[in-house]
Order: sequence, then C-alpha cells, then structure tokens
Amino acid sequence: MRALSQPKSLQVLGALLSAAGLGISLYLFYSKISKSSIICTPGSECDVVNASAYSMLLGVPVSAIGAVGYLAMLVLAVWAFAKQADAPMWLPNVRLVLASGGLFFAAYLTVIEAFVLHAYCIWCVTQAIAMLGIFVALLFERRFETA
Repeated sequence: MRALSQPKSLQVLGALLSAAGLGISLYLFYSKISKSSIICTPGSECDVVNASAYSMLLGVPVSAIGAVGYLAMLVLAVWAFAKQADAPMWLPNVRLVLASGGLFFAAYLTVIEAFVLHAYCIWCVTQAIAMLGIFVALLFERRFETA
C-alpha cells in the first residue's frame, strides 16, 4: 500500500477534523433546540454555556453556525482531495479564509467561556481544537504546495 503524499494526508486530516467538528456542532445544536441536557465530563459546565446568551447570534444558535462552517470545510476538503491538480486556484484561499474565520470565532467563544461565563464546555473546547487543527493543516498544506 502506497502512502499518501503530504498535501493529500493533510487534506484527509482536515476532512476528518471537519467531520468531527460537524458532529459536535450538530450534537450541540440538537441539545439547544430540544432543550435537553448535554452529556458532559465532570467539571465541565456544558449546559451553562449552551444556555447562555452567547450561545445565540442574531437569533441563530451558534452551534448551527458552526455546523454550517464545518460542513463547508468538509465539502471543500473532500473537493480538494478529489480534484488535486484540477482544483480551482481559489480553493486553497477560500479554505484558509473559512478556517481563519472559524478559528477566530472559536477563540472568541473560548475567551467568553473563560472570562465572562467562568464555565467551560468540553465539547466547545474540543471543536475549537479541531478548528485549530484544520487551520494548521491548511498552513502546512499551502507550504507543501508552494515548495
């Protein structure tokens, strides 16, 4: 079995992290709209975070926004993997812009958890780490493309 090239491996990693983020976002969205308790680790206060005013943006659950973002990242990662050399020239830039926006928003929400709510949701922190991983994978992917 032949190993994947560096850029393809990074695209697979980005797709897997996007799928994980999508799954987490969908779970949090379901919990939000069904008003059900979130399965959480001891010491985490997921329900506090999910019930806060910061879990909504302009009347839309933040988890729904996250799900759309992760779905877009997943679709674009799969497209980049499938098309490789035939992918549009703008695709890497769009992926990096989306990941940058997602990382900024995840960092903002993590700061809110730490300094405003004084409560952490392990699911939220995990999806923020997934977005960081996507961003770093894209930076390395671009490095290999320009080398």
